[in-house]
Amino acid sequence: MTQASFDIDEMLESFHTWLEAQSKDELAAYAERLTDQVPESAPLGMVLCLANNQDSLLAQTMAALTAGNGVIWPRAQPDDPVQTQALRVGLPLPIKSQITMTDWHPSSDAVPDPLPQAVLYTGDADELTRLQQQSGQWPQQPVPIISCEEDIEDDFDIPLAQLQQ
Repeated sequence: MTQASFDIDEMLESFHTWLEAQSKDELAAYAERLTDQVPESAPLGMVLCLANNQDSLLAQTMAALTAGNGVIWPRAQPDDPVQTQALRVGLPLPIKSQITMTDWHPSSDAVPDPLPQAVLYTGDADELTRLQQQSGQWPQQPVPIISCEEDIEDDFDIPLAQLQQ
């Protein structure tokens, strides 16, 4: 079984502390719930996180890292509501060091580099359909695309089992 290349508990504690300092209470509560859900299975590898808002991107990142995976974020385009580079700069080092930035963007027809083993997606249905069509052209198939809820509330959950082998 492949293990995460980082301490998951330390990462979640860093995330929780940072989220509380940012007054992101719902996300901090999600990070706290994740500490009881650290899975025992092998991680998939790299997970591409795509979201239409920062809170969803952070929740996706927490889930991917809790499952032991590395994370890929696309560099922000000028009109993107989620400015990923700026967000990444402010994150604690144990989290920031697990995020790989890519020049690939969903509006591109190119293949992401690095190639993800899974995708977490929050956004509209048309873009999801486009992403599903795109991923069908990627060299490694199938690449599971997990659609996530946009609202981070008490019952918010991303199925960690889908992010593991």
